[in-house]
Amino acid sequence: MPVNYNIDLNKNVDNNLFKNKKDNFDKQYKQIQEYYCKAWSNLDAYHLLYKHSIENPCEFWDSQLNSIYWKVKPTSSFDTTNNKWCPNGISNICYNCVDRHAISNTSKVAIAWYGDDPKNRVEITYGQLLNLVQNIADLLIKQGVKKGDVVCLYMPNHYLSVAAMLACARIGAVHMVVFSGFSSEVLKKRLIKSKAKVILTMDKCSRGGKSIELNKLVNEACEAINKESKPSILVLNKDKVSINKINKEVPVEWLNNNDDGFILYTSGTSGKSKGVVHATLPYMLYISSTFKNIFDCNKDDVSFCTSDIGWITGHSYAVYAPLFWGLKIVLFEGTPLYPNPDRYWDIIAKEKVTIFYTAPTAIRSLQACDIKYVNNYDLSSLRILGSVGEPLNESARQWYFEEIGKKKLPVMDTWWQTETGGVVLAPIRNKDSQIPDITGFPFFGVKVEISPKNNQLIITNNYPGKYKYILNTDSKNPDNYYYTGDGAKYVDIKSKQQNYKAIKISGRIDDVINISGHRMSTTEFENALSNVDEIKETATVAIDHEMTGQAAVVFVVLKDNKIPKDTTELDKKITKNIRAAIGAIAKPHKIIYLEELPKTTTGKIERYKLREEAKNRESSSEKNIVEK
Repeated sequence: MPVNYNIDLNKNVDNNLFKNKKDNFDKQYKQIQEYYCKAWSNLDAYHLLYKHSIENPCEFWDSQLNSIYWKVKPTSSFDTTNNKWCPNGISNICYNCVDRHAISNTSKVAIAWYGDDPKNRVEITYGQLLNLVQNIADLLIKQGVKKGDVVCLYMPNHYLSVAAMLACARIGAVHMVVFSGFSSEVLKKRLIKSKAKVILTMDKCSRGGKSIELNKLVNEACEAINKESKPSILVLNKDKVSINKINKEVPVEWLNNNDDGFILYTSGTSGKSKGVVHATLPYMLYISSTFKNIFDCNKDDVSFCTSDIGWITGHSYAVYAPLFWGLKIVLFEGTPLYPNPDRYWDIIAKEKVTIFYTAPTAIRSLQACDIKYVNNYDLSSLRILGSVGEPLNESARQWYFEEIGKKKLPVMDTWWQTETGGVVLAPIRNKDSQIPDITGFPFFGVKVEISPKNNQLIITNNYPGKYKYILNTDSKNPDNYYYTGDGAKYVDIKSKQQNYKAIKISGRIDDVINISGHRMSTTEFENALSNVDEIKETATVAIDHEMTGQAAVVFVVLKDNKIPKDTTELDKKITKNIRAAIGAIAKPHKIIYLEELPKTTTGKIERYKLREEAKNRESSSEKNIVEK
């Protein structure tokens, strides 16, 4: 059940709460924090407190500091003179995520891990997690790792991987997780760029029934690195590191507000990657605050975020934020469709998951499967549904709401990026205040604008989740403005009291098609085809056109993955749907059928590849349906 704070949201916030009463600091800020958390479920209360958080950002962030264990408490949340978060603060994210919970409730389950094989399940308590973290930290220290050194993790979605991340954080090492599905060539480049001292891996892992020889790939990557830069290789397995006893107690390395926490490369949709660096203490403040306020987490929740730890969602909301709050987390090594498309539902039922956070790609894949795979399981434990990675199209969102949420649960369709650290935009946590295909509102204390020039979403103030710098570039100490590269627009949402402007994400700004001066998002084309029975997935890109400036090329994947010899009737149906949804100006120039869309390992469509394919086909004899 949601936490009941007994706060009357129909009344104005008591402004006395926001006055600094040093003699009653803890009680004062705990009450303010409760107001903010509860307000995210009420449209009018949210806007009242959001306005206050923008006008008085330090007061909001000060109220969030109290949830963190501080070795030395910051003098304030933000030093406006030096542009620094948590000035003079000293803490450690590992201590906040593990030690304090192991001390207070050692037998509480911290991790329920499921392997690719449905028979494989391991349960780790907070006490055992502390043992495991210290044992891995001890191994790192024996390899000469010290504060500030980079440790690469080339590991699957495994409980040992989580412990390894926390072990790095414990001793002040900077971890860099590389997704275990990447090639040895990608791994090699990231090892060289980051100057990693040690690489942690496992012998192998399994994904979708296929075995991946991780250690072999690590050796291949390291063989291509010169001797002076070659990292030490440390292979972990469950027999090498005990969960039931400590080989040697490893003390916490207390970190200051400016110490680096981790490096994470973004794969992006442009074909280029960059190493994003986050400072550990401001990052901890942001992800703990967003998880509490947006997802209304409490100590009895069971959180299942399906993201791999190789991505920012896995860092922030599969590992750090839920462990920070002392929750039980569910970790899954496999894929949702193997061996049957019921793995998520089976796990949710068994673990009584309350918060489920997944990606639109997974939702659409499961939507295409027989509904019996959902109906075979009791999903009544769920109270919050989430989505992240790209805009959730209306058809998939409706299926998620109706079939998984049984029309009772809010769908938190969130927007954020590796650079932002945590959620920036989210809908109100109330199903009656949500509108499909609308992302929602900015998080407290985060100010956003939409550029009138190109409709780009811009974050215009400083906040603790923002990246510290980009590795191997001059992009250190970035200014307050962060240009997200995503297009957006305002949409009016009405409450009982007044109208508000929500934000709708339309995709990357380079995913806008300008046909005869009419600017249309590729998402509009894709949403127009979401209810065509034959279609499993679509993507639209722009190409140059002599007459109209640009033209739309629609790529289509059919549900049966069989491309018919004659697509004339289906072409007409697709064109009709697009014209009906957008207008005659949006008539596609070309329709191309594929067996699958090119995607990054996070499920984002690689549109730059589709643009190249569209250009290549434009010069071929492929038919242009606009000429029919």
